[in-house]
Amino acid sequence: MRRLPKDSHGEHQLRHDLTDLLSRVARPGRYVGGEFHVRHKPDATPRVVLSYPDVYEIGIANTGLQILYAGINDETPAAAERAYCPWPDMAGLMRARGVPLWSLESGAPVRDAALWGFTLQHELTYTNILEMLDLAGVPLHAGERAERDPIVLGGGPGTANPLPLAPFFDAFFVGEAEGRLAALMAALEAPGRPQRLAALGAVPGVWLPHEGGATGGGSSHRAAAAAGRVPAAAGARVRRQVFTGFSRTAPLSEPLVPLIEGVHDRVVIEVMRGCSAGCRFCQAGVWYRPVRERPAGMVVEAAARSLRATGCDEVSLISLSSCDYGGVREAIAGIREQFPHVRVSLPSLRVDSAAVVLAGLGAEQRGSVTLAPEAGTQALRDAINKRVDEGDLVAAVEAVFRAGYSGLKLYFMVGLPGETDNDVAAIAGLAALALERATAVARGRARLSLAVSSFVPKAHTAFERAGFAGEALIRHRQELLKERLPRQVRARFHDVETSLVEATMAMGGREVAELIEAAWRGGARFDGWSESFDAGIWRRAAAALGVELGGPDWSAAETLPWQSVDPLVHDAFLRGEAARARRGETTEDCRDGTCTSCGVCSGEIEMDLVR
Repeated sequence: MRRLPKDSHGEHQLRHDLTDLLSRVARPGRYVGGEFHVRHKPDATPRVVLSYPDVYEIGIANTGLQILYAGINDETPAAAERAYCPWPDMAGLMRARGVPLWSLESGAPVRDAALWGFTLQHELTYTNILEMLDLAGVPLHAGERAERDPIVLGGGPGTANPLPLAPFFDAFFVGEAEGRLAALMAALEAPGRPQRLAALGAVPGVWLPHEGGATGGGSSHRAAAAAGRVPAAAGARVRRQVFTGFSRTAPLSEPLVPLIEGVHDRVVIEVMRGCSAGCRFCQAGVWYRPVRERPAGMVVEAAARSLRATGCDEVSLISLSSCDYGGVREAIAGIREQFPHVRVSLPSLRVDSAAVVLAGLGAEQRGSVTLAPEAGTQALRDAINKRVDEGDLVAAVEAVFRAGYSGLKLYFMVGLPGETDNDVAAIAGLAALALERATAVARGRARLSLAVSSFVPKAHTAFERAGFAGEALIRHRQELLKERLPRQVRARFHDVETSLVEATMAMGGREVAELIEAAWRGGARFDGWSESFDAGIWRRAAAALGVELGGPDWSAAETLPWQSVDPLVHDAFLRGEAARARRGETTEDCRDGTCTSCGVCSGEIEMDLVR
């Protein structure tokens, strides 16, 4: 969980600063942003606002929002502006002074936009969406909005299961939007709100959750969910959109550069989209299929342009598995040749020594490395399709410290389907083995830590019917591991109660919308921040509504709530992967030439690799 930054001004000075900002924003036409590469289109129509429902420092670092912001402004007649979620003290002052949420580029109220788009990155931001709607003066429920209100549209990986947010949204875009931006903006030119919604509904990838007079759900939905029956979803089934032009489109090279520090202060180049590893717990691995790679020359050129445009001293080559990118060596070498003092980082490493060597090519300075074995025993790693063994881990640990790195973090999960106490105890055994090899190689400078998260099932994965393990079992497994870990190994455990809330939203239907709203009305905000999350609010809201936190049991359900969304991966494939997991069988990486018949590749949608 993220932690709130310390306040260096003091309460009095902070309130003075916020009051001064509000007085400037309240004057029409005043521009508030000021970042480098900000786009200003004051006379353009339609005006849309893009939001990442968290504070500015988090939202400014979101690559997807940056891509959409640049794409709309640079490639369509529309103007895209931005708004983020204010901290609670700022929100309180805005309400007290009657100042509605505004966009950074123009200072104009967000509620005056034609469309307001939200990035749905993860469930713990959902109460912030309601907070932003309320601050903007936009009715929370789609059915209560009038002609003057913006169309509220959600996008991002959260649309894999949009139902918990359906009552609050007019529309969702399912999949990758780059290839549909012009059509989306053109739909906003229709003469009235109903016509604009109808035009949006005709754009491939747009799902209208209220089509056909659907409502927000309620007690009948809760009762059906409890019985394992799934209420019929509104609207036609929508196919996830795949941006087939990814490999031919240059990465963003003039991103917004904030004037205050964001959570990531570096150039970000997306080198590859999709992952073919097939980890059975991973929603992103399904949601971004198939794998598409950009040529190394394109990556190097984009990195050079972006470094010159931003002044950053680090380039991150991002993807779901950057070490698998076919042009990774050429890209690192090309960037380092032009910018020898720039650090090139790979944020996601395989558990093998070759990946560690690749990471070491990017910089002389050696900090720490993160590897993710995920499970403690070979049997459980096979069940989740994490095709690494103990020998791979030992070789990777030794490579880390031989390369001069000072620290190593290992990621594990507890609560996985089929997991036993022995599987969790084996995590401690692996940690002890890793510590022994690290100490043998690096002697006194070896630092080893663990990050242990709780498995939360997600829609459109092999484990979508597996269910959340439950609060009591997760706590038991955490304590078991704590008792067995070597005392030289530091370990951080993900908060169980936040996982409980996350699972409730991830696996729920429309009935969960009532819970989200009740929690927000009870004071829930910034649930992804440890100082702000209050489990008591969620427990009281759940008790009042008769909702059991942790999500329903879908193990015997023939259909699932999120059936309105077609991920392009066949349900038969996901069920087959779940069966293979129960048998402890692995599935090969289709990048190596063996098609797993998942159903994604068809027509123009196909794997596109650097050869």
